[in-house]
Amino acid sequence: MRVVCARLSWALLAVLAACGSASPEDEVGALHGEVLANARTLTCATLQVARGSIGSGQGVQGLATQTLTGTQDRWAEYVEFSPNTSATCSYPLPVDVTAATVQAAEIGVNYRGPRKAEMRWVFEAWDYTAGAWVVVGDNTFALSWKWTATSLALPAPVGRFLDGGPVKLRYRTDSSADASLLDLWVVRVQVASTDAGAPQDAGTPVDAGSPVDAGTPTDAGTSGDAGTPVPWEGVSSFTYQLTNYANNRLDQIAGSKFDLAIVELSRDGHSDYFRADEIAALKAGGKQVLAYFEIGAIEEYRPEWPLVPADLKLGPVDGWPDEQYVKYWDERWWPIVQGRIDQALAAGFTGCYLDMVVTYEEIPANSAGTNRADLARKMVALIARINQYAKAREPGFKVMPQNSPELIDYTGYLAAIDGLGMEDMYWSDDVACSQSWCAENRTNAARVRAAGKLVLSTDYAVQAAHVADAYTRSRAAGFVPYVSVRALDRMTVNAGWDPQ
Repeated sequence: MRVVCARLSWALLAVLAACGSASPEDEVGALHGEVLANARTLTCATLQVARGSIGSGQGVQGLATQTLTGTQDRWAEYVEFSPNTSATCSYPLPVDVTAATVQAAEIGVNYRGPRKAEMRWVFEAWDYTAGAWVVVGDNTFALSWKWTATSLALPAPVGRFLDGGPVKLRYRTDSSADASLLDLWVVRVQVASTDAGAPQDAGTPVDAGSPVDAGTPTDAGTSGDAGTPVPWEGVSSFTYQLTNYANNRLDQIAGSKFDLAIVELSRDGHSDYFRADEIAALKAGGKQVLAYFEIGAIEEYRPEWPLVPADLKLGPVDGWPDEQYVKYWDERWWPIVQGRIDQALAAGFTGCYLDMVVTYEEIPANSAGTNRADLARKMVALIARINQYAKAREPGFKVMPQNSPELIDYTGYLAAIDGLGMEDMYWSDDVACSQSWCAENRTNAARVRAAGKLVLSTDYAVQAAHVADAYTRSRAAGFVPYVSVRALDRMTVNAGWDPQ
C-alpha cells in the first residue's frame, strides 16, 4: 500500500551532481551473465605483464579483495596498469575442486579509470579448447574514475576455460590514452558438489517460493512458520537518519545506545561514500548498520543518474520532482542496483534497506506491458536477486525492503527478505493513520513478523502523546518502533522510549 516515503530532495546536491557527473550520453553496460550464489573465490597466483607496465611495488596482493570505493587511492591496495598494457593472471583451482564439478564461473572486478567512450579496457579468458582468448567483457559498466564493481560471467561451457590447467585471464588495452586501476580481479566458481547454487536451494521458485515457505496466502504468517528465528537477535531499538550528519560524520550515531542504525550509502547523498572504517566504528559499539538506497526510482543528484537511459525512466515521483520512477525489471537497471550492493558490501554494512518498492503500485499498471500483479512479481524477483547476489558474497548480509508488506502474498518474497521496514504505521506528521491502507499495512506487517522476520516501524510525529501511542502500539504488535521527523535529518532520541 502507498505511503508517503521519506526520501532525500536536496537542490544543492542536484547541482553538485550535475557539475561533477558523467555526461548524459553515457550508457549503462548490461550485466554479463548470471550472478553466482555461494561461489568459491579464486585469487590470482601469478601476474605477468606482456606489454606495458604496472605500478612500482604493486602485485597480486592488491587484486585479491575489494577494499576501495569512490575515489579512494591507497597505493598498496590496487594495481595500476599503464596505457597500452596487456597483463595476465592465473587462477589455480582448489585441490578439492575439479574442472568437471564447476557448473559456472564469473570474473569479479573493481575498476577505476576512464569510461569506455574514452578508452576501452578488455577482460578476456583463455579457451583451452580453441587455443584462443575469449572476450568476457570490458569497462562498459564503469563510472569515470570512480571505483565500480561488477561480475562478468564466463560464457558456457565453462569447462573449456578449466580443462587445460588454471583459469587464465587477460586484462588489456590497445589505447595509449590513460592508465586504469584494479582493486579486485578474481574468479568465482560455482561447484556442483557444494550444492550451493543449484536451483533446488538457491532461492529460485523451485523451493524458495513454494507455497510451503514462500509467504503465499496459505501460509505467510500462520502458525506453521511463525517460529522461524529472527536472523538478527538483540535488536530492540533503531535510529534512521539520511542527511545532515553532525560534522559529516557518524560519531553521534556511534555514541548512541540504539541497537541498529539506517544510514545513507554516502554522507552527501551523492558520491562521498561512507568508508569501511566509519561503518566498523558503529559496529564496534554493538550496532548493526543498514545502507539505505532506492531500487524503484532514481534521483537526479545520484552519480548514476546520467547512466540511466532515458527510456528506463517513467516520469517524476509524486511530490518529488527531482526523482523518477524506473523500469526496475529492465536488465539495464540491474547494474545500478548491483553497484549499490557492492558499495554496501565493500563498506562493511550489515545489510541494505531498500526504498521505493512502492514503485510497482504507483506506476501505470501496464508499464511492463502486463498488469499490476505482474509488476508485483517483478519487484519480488528484483528483491530476490538482490538477496541472492549479496549473500553469495557475504552470507550474513541482510536484505530489508521498506513498505509494501502485501508482497508477502507473492511467491518467493518471504524467502528473499530478512526483515521489513514500515513507515506511517500509526502517525503521519502528527496525523493519525486512519485510511484503509493503514490497517492493511499493519495487518500484512504483522503477517511478516509472524513469519519470523524483524519488522521496524517508523512513524512521523513530535507531539508527546502521539510519540507514546506509536511506541506503545508498535511494541504490542511485536514491531521495533522509532519516531522522528519525516525529513530524517537528525537522530531523534525520544525520552522514556528510546535507549538513553
